[in-house]
Amino acid sequence: MMISRVLTTVALLLVVAIPVFSADDDRSEILQQKNDLEQVQKELEQERKQLDSLRAVEAGVLKQISGFDQKIATNTKVIGRLSKQLRTIQKSVADAEKGHAENEENLDRSRRRYLGNIRHFYFSAFESNLDYIDHPNLELELNRRVTYLSAVAGFDSGKVVQAEELLDESLGQLDELGGKKREVSRLKQRKETSSSLEKRKKERQEKELSHVRRRKSEEADRLLMLEQAAREMQEIIDRLEQQYAQRLHSRQTDFESAFATLKGQLLSPFRGKVTMPFGRRVDPITKLKSFSPGITIKGRAGRSVNAVAAGTVAYRGQLRGYGNFIIINHDDQYFTTYAGLGEITVAEGEYLFSGSKLGTAAPDGLVRFELRRGREALDPVEWIRIDSF
Repeated sequence: MMISRVLTTVALLLVVAIPVFSADDDRSEILQQKNDLEQVQKELEQERKQLDSLRAVEAGVLKQISGFDQKIATNTKVIGRLSKQLRTIQKSVADAEKGHAENEENLDRSRRRYLGNIRHFYFSAFESNLDYIDHPNLELELNRRVTYLSAVAGFDSGKVVQAEELLDESLGQLDELGGKKREVSRLKQRKETSSSLEKRKKERQEKELSHVRRRKSEEADRLLMLEQAAREMQEIIDRLEQQYAQRLHSRQTDFESAFATLKGQLLSPFRGKVTMPFGRRVDPITKLKSFSPGITIKGRAGRSVNAVAAGTVAYRGQLRGYGNFIIINHDDQYFTTYAGLGEITVAEGEYLFSGSKLGTAAPDGLVRFELRRGREALDPVEWIRIDSF
C-alpha cells in the first residue's frame, strides 16, 4: 500500500530528473518543476495533519484500553472477594449439613428410646392387673417400676421434642445458607460475565490500536519520503537553473527519433504479470486518488531486467521506497526508467543495445517501468509486445 501511495511523488522526482538529459530544457520547464515542488510541499502538510490525527486517535484508543484495564482489575478484585465469601459459605453449609445429620440421628435415637420405654410402660401396666394377693412385695415392686418408666417416658418425650426443634433449626440454617450461596454465586457469575465482556472490548481496542499504529507508521514513512523527495527536487531545480543559464544560447534543433518507430514492438523489460496499470486510480483502502505514470510488473525475484531498446544510461541511483533505479536516454527525446532492481550491472554513461541486461529484480519481485517522451508520461503497454510479458 505504501508503494502505491508514493507513485505520484516518485513520478515527480523522475519528471524533474529527466530534463537534465533533454536538449529541449527551457525556463518554462523549470517553472513547472517549481510548481511540482509546491505540490509536494502541500502534500507534506496534509501528511503532517494526517499523522497528527492518527496520533490523536491512538491516544484515544489507549485511554479506552486503560479504562477497560481498570474495570477488569476492579471486577477481578470483586470476584476474588466473592470467591472467598463463597468458600466461607460452603464451609458453613458443610458444617450445617453435618450438624443436621447429627440432629437427625439424635432425633432417631430419642424416638427409639422413647418408644421402647413406652412399650415397657404398657407391659408393666398390663402386669399390674394380675392378682398379687399372695405376693404383696411383687405388686409393690411393679408399681415402682411403672412409676419409674412413666417418668423416663416423660423425660424422653421432652428429648424428642428438643431434638425435633434442633432439627427444624438446622433445616432453617441450611435454607438460609443455601440462599446466601445462590446470591453470592449469582453475583460472582455476573462479575465474571462483565469481566469477560470488558476483556473482549479491550481485545477489539487493542486490534484497533495495532491498526492505527500501523497506519501511523506508514504515514510517518510516507512523510519521510516526501520530505526527502522535496529536498531532492529542490537540489535538481537548482542544478537545472544553472544548466539552463549555460545552455540558453546553445540549444540543439529537434530531429525525428528512431525510437518513435518502435511503438508496439518493444520487448518487456521483465517477464511477469502487470499488477498496477498506467493511469489514474483510487486506492481501495485509503480512497486517495493517485496517478501511476508507469506500470508495475510482478515476477520472480532475481530474474533479469533488460533494456527495452538501445540507448545510453543517463542515470543510476536509489530512491527510498523504489530501491535501485535506472534512466535510459533514447535519442534525447524518449526516456525509459526501471525501478525496484535488487542489483544493477550497468554503469552511468554506458551505451546499451536492445535486450541488454540492466540488473536483476529485488526479493519482492516487483519492477516498476515508465516510458516518457520528454516530460509526457506514456502508457508502456501500448509500446510493449503483449506476448513478451
